[in-house]
Parts: sequence; structure tokens; C-alpha cells
Amino acid sequence: MSQILLAVILTPLLLTADGEAPRSPESLVQAYCFRCHDQDTGKGDIDLESTLESSPLVRHKDTWVNVMERLKNHDMPPEGKPQPTPGERKRLLAWLDQEINHFDYSQIDNPGYEPVRRLTHVEFNHAIRDLFGMDLNLTKDFPIDLSGTSGFDNSANTLFLQPALFERYVAVVDKIIALALPETPKTDEQRAARKRIFVSEPSEDVSEEEAAMTILRRFLKRAYRRPLAEEELDLALATFQTARKAGKDFEGAIKKALSAALLSPNFLLKIESSRDTDQAYRVNDWELANRLSFFLWASIPDERLADLAERGQLHEDSTLRKQVERMLADPKADALGQVFAAQWLGYDDLGVRIRLDPIDNPWCTESLMDAMKAESSLFFVSLLRENQPLHRLIDADYTYLNEELAEHYDLEGIQGEQMRRVALSNAQRGGILGQGSIHAVTSFPHRTSPVVRGKWILETLLGTPPPPPPPNVSEFSDEIEDQEELSERQKLELHRKNPNCYGCHSKMDPLGFSLQHYDWFGRWRDEIDDKPVDARGELPDGTTFTGATGLRRIIIERRFNDLARQITRKMLSYGLGRQLEYYDERAVRQIVSQLEADGYRFHSLILGIVRSYPFQYNKVPDADN
Repeated sequence: MSQILLAVILTPLLLTADGEAPRSPESLVQAYCFRCHDQDTGKGDIDLESTLESSPLVRHKDTWVNVMERLKNHDMPPEGKPQPTPGERKRLLAWLDQEINHFDYSQIDNPGYEPVRRLTHVEFNHAIRDLFGMDLNLTKDFPIDLSGTSGFDNSANTLFLQPALFERYVAVVDKIIALALPETPKTDEQRAARKRIFVSEPSEDVSEEEAAMTILRRFLKRAYRRPLAEEELDLALATFQTARKAGKDFEGAIKKALSAALLSPNFLLKIESSRDTDQAYRVNDWELANRLSFFLWASIPDERLADLAERGQLHEDSTLRKQVERMLADPKADALGQVFAAQWLGYDDLGVRIRLDPIDNPWCTESLMDAMKAESSLFFVSLLRENQPLHRLIDADYTYLNEELAEHYDLEGIQGEQMRRVALSNAQRGGILGQGSIHAVTSFPHRTSPVVRGKWILETLLGTPPPPPPPNVSEFSDEIEDQEELSERQKLELHRKNPNCYGCHSKMDPLGFSLQHYDWFGRWRDEIDDKPVDARGELPDGTTFTGATGLRRIIIERRFNDLARQITRKMLSYGLGRQLEYYDERAVRQIVSQLEADGYRFHSLILGIVRSYPFQYNKVPDADN
């Protein structure tokens, strides 16, 4: 059929009621949205004029998903403003759905870019540990690392090296050298550190310069995480020689050179070599070794990784698989529970931003909060090391406890301070949803919030956050809040009757209510205000469930794909050290597909990330990316 004939047939169908051709979706956005959300107004920090000009639309997916939700619920345009006709609203939603939910990511070839960034405080501490063999942890008094837009503190958009922070490094490096390499070692750790660093010494057959070069070449290669340029070794040797001339003995002069190396940008910063090309390029094996070690260990490559990188073998698929399995078995992989999972799930806030007054709550000790965090961390790492399927994050029948935490949970038979794996005989504590750390960080002080917990499940665990609430909407209206005889469930039921609130609360509240048996610090309870706990939940489609057991079933049976995608997206973002962009969706889908083929096991997830295009390639950004 010719295009002319097709146009003759379709044109009458596309005409509006008054006989005019319909406006384009872009013109509808301009007509109904720009009066409040253009470049000049930007009400609610939403500039749809600039966003509409930034193609493809999917690069600002969260904004357009919010727009779609507002259009569906008739929240926008607000009352009193010109409204699209039902046909225009339907056409606009169909266009956005196509552009956002059915975008062809295969047309995008961009692995993203690895910008220069400093080590996080954790990475700095771990690097010092692996260089000297001593866990000194000297950054406790540093300003905290901020979480970037990725949700992790290793995000490149927050890791700058300010002058004030560099002054802290200077003081800390002096302490490192003094503690690790004292003139007279007193502990086994110090003696081991000396042996690790002073791999050569002057003798009748070895000159001071030769010994110094041997020591510095080995140390700098590990500290800089790549082969050395000759001028870098010459500079370190010059520092050694200057110190000798100033009266330092051989050992003292070496320490001066080590201190200078630890203050070098080559140590403090992650720097990858750039290429003079606008095309994507594979990172070299040394850069891959760094990406791999900071991903799995939050630390520098060890000698095995460095050896493989030097021989150009690390990028080989069979080698990568063996190294991933080796690295996950290493205790240094505990960082995935202590850093990645803690920041993703939020339990790193426990004992820091979330804590109780010890005078009024003497039971809430530092050791209890440490045990709660350790439970979640050890549990998550066990899933990785044992290559368990992803659903065990939700429905595992074991956890990690010590005596104090077991007493907090009212469980018997656990003695001693040591955390150990404990099989569970009931479903109260199974999986991440039964762990006190999660309940503490999703509650207000001294009271639970089904809304906060429900939002956490949707946003953090499943990656399907509800849209932002409409402007000027509080948790409850004054009229509802003042009805003290109503339970929280009854107040929320009244709150949901507001059409502007129903869309979000109908999704969040049932999930949160199913966890009401856990109090604001994760203790089990059967009553609230002398009334039996009501842990029933009902989804918008009428599906009902009760308690944590029912919630686990709902997540695994109905939302497992969302869970798998969310774990993939969060771990990929953490592994890359940056926020994911729209062009990373192609890699996410490939990893999830590989996961499905292998029964959704954790090793497939890790390997999928390590093998992925954005993990193994780089691309210098241009004006459009």
C-alpha cells in the first residue's frame, strides 16, 4: 500500500472532534506543562523544557515516569489549569510509554567513562592494610564520605581531593609510618610489616642505592597499582638520597620516600590512561585488575592479580572466572557485605545516623548495634561465597548471631561474643526482612512506620520507587492526625481516600504493615498498645497476604524479576563507581538474562558484571554523553 493511500485512510481517524489534526506529543507537553515546568519556572525543580530537548527521553527516565504517573492519576495539570482532552491525555501517555518503556537500547554503544577520583576512606584504609599488612584504620576522624547519586560513597561525582582533606592525609601518613615501621618493632605485626617492606638491605654486595631501588620499585608498583615509569622511580630515589644527605640513616630515608609515595596522586587517586579517540576502547589489564580488586575487595590488587595483569592474561575469560572465585573466597571480600550491601540496604547508618540515647536506652549498646550490622553483612557475604540463588536474600532459613543479639531477638541457646551461623526453626528471622538492622533503619525513633518500610521495599529492595508525593502533602492531614482514637492503620486508610494519595499508599502501606510484628529496633512483638498486631496486607489488585512470611512469598512469586534487576543495577553501579546512565540498561539486561540462564546465582551476577561492556571498556565523553 502506498504512503499516499495510507495517509488518505488514516487522516480522518487522527482528526480531533473539531476536525483539526491532533497536536504532536511534544506540543502537548509544551501546551500543558511548560507554564509551570519550563526553563524559567522549573516548579518543583522539574524543568520539562530542557528535559524534552535532551534526547532520547529515556536519559531522564525518572522524570518522565513521574510525569506519566501524574498524568494517569490526573494530578497534573493541577485543577484550575488548562486540561488535555481524554484523547490527548491518552495519546501523550502512549507516546511516553513507547519512548520510556520500549526504547531500543541496542542502538546505543557507550560503555561510559571512568573519571579520576580519590580513594574512599574505606579504600584508603584497605590499601594501607594490604601494603603494610596492618589494619590501622586511621581515617575515623576524617569528614565522612558522601554518598553520590549512585547511593554509594565510591561514586565518582563526590570523590574530590580538597586541600583540607590532603592536610589530613599528611598527618595520617606520618602515623602510618610510625605505627607500621617503628625503629624498634615490638609486635609480630610490626615485625611482619618490616619484613614486607624492607625486601633488601645494603651489604658488601649490595649498595645503598641498589637496595633502595629494590625496596622502592616493589612498594611503588603495588601502591600505584601499575608498572612504574623510570622517572617515577628516579623521583622516589631522589627523595631517599635527599633524606640521606640531611642526616637520615638508610631506614629513615626509605621511610621518607614511602611517605612521599603515599601522598602522591598516583596512590591517592584512581587514574586510568586516556586514549586519543572518540570510540570505545578496552581498558588494559592493569586497569582491569584495579577495577576488579576495588569492586570485590575495596582495595588494591594483590600480587596474583598484578602478575596476571603484567603478563596480559587477566582479561581472558577463563582467567577472570578463576580470579573471581578466588577473590570471593578471600576474607577481603567481606567488603561486599560491609560496604556494598550496607550502603545499598542502608544498615551502615545504624550506630552512626541512627542510634538511641544510651541513658534512656541502656540496652542499645555499641556492641549490639555492631552485632546487628555484622548479622546483615555476614549473611549477605555468605550468599555470595556459597553461590546461592538470589531469592535466598529473602527466604534464607539461617542467620548470624552472638549472645547479645540473640537475647535482643529473644532466642535461646547462643552464648559468647563471637558471631556464628545459626539455623532458624521459624520464619520470624529468615532472610534480610527478618534482620533487626533493616527494621531499625526503616523506623522513626520509638515507633515504626509502615509507610517508610513500604517505601524502602519498593525503592531500595525492588527498584520501583513510588513517585514523589504531590506538593504540600503531609503524612496525615491535621483532621486525621487529631483523631487519637484511631490506629495508624485506620489513619492511613482515611489518608488513602484522598485520590492524590491513593496511588502511592495503596502500593506502599500493605508492604509496610506486613512487617508490623517487628518494632522500631527489630524486636518481635505480638501486641501494639495492648491490641494484637494486625500484619495483614492487600495489594491494589486484591491479593492478600499476612506478615513477613506472606511478604516473602509475594516478593519471590510476583516481584522476583524486579528484585533481580535491582540487585544487578545496584551492584553494577557500585562496581563501576558511578551512577548508571540510560545507556547502561543494555548491559543490565544482558546480565539479568545470563542470571536467569544460570538459576539466578550470585556468581553469575558477579561474573556478568565483570564481563560486561561498561566494566571492561571506557569511552571519553563527548558533548552528548
